[in-house]
Amino acid sequence: MILNEDENDIDPTPLKIFIGWDSREDIAYQICKQSILDTASVPVEIIPLKINKLRSDGIYKRPTDMLASTEFTFTRFLIPELCEFNGWALFIDCDFIFLEDIKNLFDQVNNKYAVMCAHHDYTPKPGIKMDGQQQHVYPRKNWSSCVLFNCSHPSNKICTSNWLNNVTKNGAFFHRFSWLKNREIGEISHEWNWLVGWYKEPNDGKPKALHYTEGGPWFTEYYNCEYASEFYYVERNYLNNKVVSQSQKIQDFRRRPQLIENLTLPNDTKHVIKVLTNSLIDPEGKYHGYSQAHTIGIIENKFQKNKLSKVVAIAGGGSSYIEKGLAYDDYLQAFTLGCNGTLSNWNDEKATNNTLIIRGLWSDSRKAIQHCLETNRNFYAIDTGYFGNAGSKTKVWHRITKNSLQQTGPIIERPGDRLKKFKYRKFNAGNKILICPPSDIVMQLFKQPSPKAWVEQVINQLKELTDRPIEIRLKPHRSERVISNPLETALADNIHCLITYNSIAALEALMYGIPAISLGPNCASVLCNTELSQIEDLNKPTEDEMYTLLKHLSYCQFTKDEMMNGCAWDILNDDSYLQDNLLL
Repeated sequence: MILNEDENDIDPTPLKIFIGWDSREDIAYQICKQSILDTASVPVEIIPLKINKLRSDGIYKRPTDMLASTEFTFTRFLIPELCEFNGWALFIDCDFIFLEDIKNLFDQVNNKYAVMCAHHDYTPKPGIKMDGQQQHVYPRKNWSSCVLFNCSHPSNKICTSNWLNNVTKNGAFFHRFSWLKNREIGEISHEWNWLVGWYKEPNDGKPKALHYTEGGPWFTEYYNCEYASEFYYVERNYLNNKVVSQSQKIQDFRRRPQLIENLTLPNDTKHVIKVLTNSLIDPEGKYHGYSQAHTIGIIENKFQKNKLSKVVAIAGGGSSYIEKGLAYDDYLQAFTLGCNGTLSNWNDEKATNNTLIIRGLWSDSRKAIQHCLETNRNFYAIDTGYFGNAGSKTKVWHRITKNSLQQTGPIIERPGDRLKKFKYRKFNAGNKILICPPSDIVMQLFKQPSPKAWVEQVINQLKELTDRPIEIRLKPHRSERVISNPLETALADNIHCLITYNSIAALEALMYGIPAISLGPNCASVLCNTELSQIEDLNKPTEDEMYTLLKHLSYCQFTKDEMMNGCAWDILNDDSYLQDNLLL
């Protein structure tokens, strides 16, 4: 610490602390940081050493080192330069938690040293350590995991980015402090770098900072390791603080005035709300230009426009829907707002010729879709998105298809901005055939046999065509499908081909590098085989074909906000929207 002229006054300059940050262990960083904040008696400045940020800033340019066990293996040695070669700074790995005031560690600094650290005599057993990383054994092991850097020391002036980016110097050179003389490496007590599983109380003293060097409780296999309770105590404080912080942000957001322009609604709807709001405080229109009479006319025109749109949402359950006290379907309501439609039910609409908005296949929804298919009546079907929902308990993406359950029309060349990630998987040869029948209600809609009967028919035909082993995967419940029993697991089991009818499973198979046969209308039909007789002559799409299909389908699925603000409606019905807004 730095003292003012009055030695009783402590300089309020925060202690500078750098923590190694690894994208695989953010929770470890957060708990380490929390432990410092919980115990520090003086101001601290905590800085995560993030490799991507250092690369984007042009500071760190070393190529990825396959021997490096963490993303911050080398970046710690930039600290003297990051501190402009001035003062003292501490570096610690992210797998630390502090049990005592970090000020007491900084109080030990001695300006005659270039660095200070615990001089461990530590030789771990070779093998695999935390997160599957190789355990490397070398002299001065773990000395550099907690280092007080004297950034002002003349011997550390060499610690520049150009010096670190020189790949002729390997990890051993840096971690052994090879640029320093032995007398320039000061020692701090190992109690400030207590190697969990190596040091033992009371023979080795008592820990002041725990270092879970072999693996900490944030890894499943180490959840009950030594000193796990200390980690969980700090983690509880971190989570409690996070809850308080989030609650405060929510309250601040609720108190913040919301601009009409920022509402998730179509522009013409926001215009009506703005006109109404202005007329309430300016009834004669002296300042905003809209008198009450003018405002009423605008609102009436809006209602008339909705009435004339002839686009009507169908909530399942008919007229009894309201009687049952059910809230209107959120997604139907969102898309209805976006297309200036109106809400209704199947009982009231089946005798009209209005275009229908229908979600799912249950109850009246299935009846309405069946009716539209038989009478060529226009409808928009809303259901789970083609991709992007995997691993999520809530559906972020929903597909919306005009006059069909899935997008089966021509593939349109789209930009790739809505496709968050794309990884082409080569089509490898497997042995087994995986049959994935759709649900019973889908088969009923297409007037097909029950899933059980359909599977029997498919198996009987396959036995005449091939002697490959056959497996059947019935459609599981959604929670099981996305969490405990994903299709990806089944596809990874030596699969030669997936067979389905009208199921997105065909698309999923192609995305995982497995050919598919689709015996019904399907969003992936253009790249699938469509006959069982082709079981030994399967189509294996190219990378370009897959990318083009997925880009197209990314413009056939939408978020709830995109339904509400009219974006989904515009994309589905007006190609000029893409030209004007996406510069196609």
